[in-house]
Amino acid sequence: MLEQSGIVATITLAPDGRILGANARMRELLEASASDALEGRSFPEFFVQPDEWSSWSQARADTTAVLRLRSARGAALSLRGELHRARTPNGRALCGLFVSAGDEAQLRAAVQHGARMEALGSLTAGIAHDFNNLLTVLVGNLYLVAEELRDRPKAFEKLKSARDASKRGADLIKQLLAFARREPLESAVIDPCKVVTDIEPLLRRALGSKVVLRAELQPDAGKILASTAQLESVIVNLAINARDAIGAKGTVTVAVRRVQLSPTEAAARGLAKGGEYVLVRVADDGSGIPADAIDRVFEPFFSTKRDRGGTGLGLSMVRWFAEQAGGVVELDSVVNRGTTVTLVLPLSADQNVEPGDKTMPLSTLPTGHERVLVLAPDEAVRATVRQILEVLGYSVEFAAGDEDLAAGITARKVDLLIIDGPARDAAALLERARAARPTPKIVVMVEGQRPRDRGSQPGVSVLAKPFTLAELAAVVRHSLDSLPARP
Repeated sequence: MLEQSGIVATITLAPDGRILGANARMRELLEASASDALEGRSFPEFFVQPDEWSSWSQARADTTAVLRLRSARGAALSLRGELHRARTPNGRALCGLFVSAGDEAQLRAAVQHGARMEALGSLTAGIAHDFNNLLTVLVGNLYLVAEELRDRPKAFEKLKSARDASKRGADLIKQLLAFARREPLESAVIDPCKVVTDIEPLLRRALGSKVVLRAELQPDAGKILASTAQLESVIVNLAINARDAIGAKGTVTVAVRRVQLSPTEAAARGLAKGGEYVLVRVADDGSGIPADAIDRVFEPFFSTKRDRGGTGLGLSMVRWFAEQAGGVVELDSVVNRGTTVTLVLPLSADQNVEPGDKTMPLSTLPTGHERVLVLAPDEAVRATVRQILEVLGYSVEFAAGDEDLAAGITARKVDLLIIDGPARDAAALLERARAARPTPKIVVMVEGQRPRDRGSQPGVSVLAKPFTLAELAAVVRHSLDSLPARP
């Protein structure tokens, strides 16, 4: 693996300093071409101070070494790494693993980036749990109240708007979680033109009165397989970046159109194959991006807006979204003339858009009469789940902790357990539940993707928070119906 490394330089030396072998990175640093006879040359010749070779070669095994060298063309080098002594078929040898000063900074930045992403993942997981509990209560109660307002259309539509806004908030939390954990997003067949039309009022408010918004939408642009909420977030993010680049007066154009790319054109754009693609483009006539920053703008935590509170995550999420959707993102920018960001996304083979959430009448939802025990530390979540299940006809009891759960299982027959917590914790609870007869099934409420996108343990169904009445009703009924026959 190190032979192919583009960062770690390796070299093997005879005790007298003759070079026995070097990988491509070391040859590159020493500016030795593949045809150069590097093997057999004296490594001390590359030292700035040749007498340093003596102390370096006598150093104890497995020690840190700093080399000051000059390449074959006279360029100064500073390498830092480790020196090891080893036996080879031809006798003893010295083996060195080094990185240059520039590569060391790159590795340090990569480690720091990894630590930041890990911290971001932990932070968002905690935030997601709290927000999803709040949204579970909010969404659940909005659905319940909507049932009482079906005969009042105006009030019903207002409540539906509030419900949809809450669901959008939940989708944004899922996006952040998925980005921090580098998980795939839940995808559906969506119409990018409709996405732009739906958020156009939001875009106009975000851009302000001094910026003109133009929407250029090809009527038959086609559908893509992606996340609606994520595409909305991407377009809004790019539009706000454009607004910041414009400063005073200017124009932001959001365009959607279909293109046919030949295999050669697709390969030139970094795509796997030719075919039909949908271009989603956000362009502005603002200040543009400096040439020395263009290659870095998609890096996480790199921002050209540090003085204005930029986090450096926006464009990184844009690129990640494009990759998740099977496409690429392209950027074209000229200083003082503007910037254009284009998402090139493959046309979906299925052009039938999946229906959105509907407030289904209770009469159409699956119901039941079984006994359900709910384990949820959050009182508001417990109350919301109880209200929904009781409306559906179930008998519901609470358990606030493990001891209450054990008491609830052993005191009476329980048909179903609903647990609010990480899916990994369900294993121990499931083992405890199996001691009861008959064995109840388990539904685990979790943060993150929809159940079909997440693995679950045998005998455990998964329900993503927040959920609709229809989703809760369907999961509960499915779990109960899959129970083995009682003896």
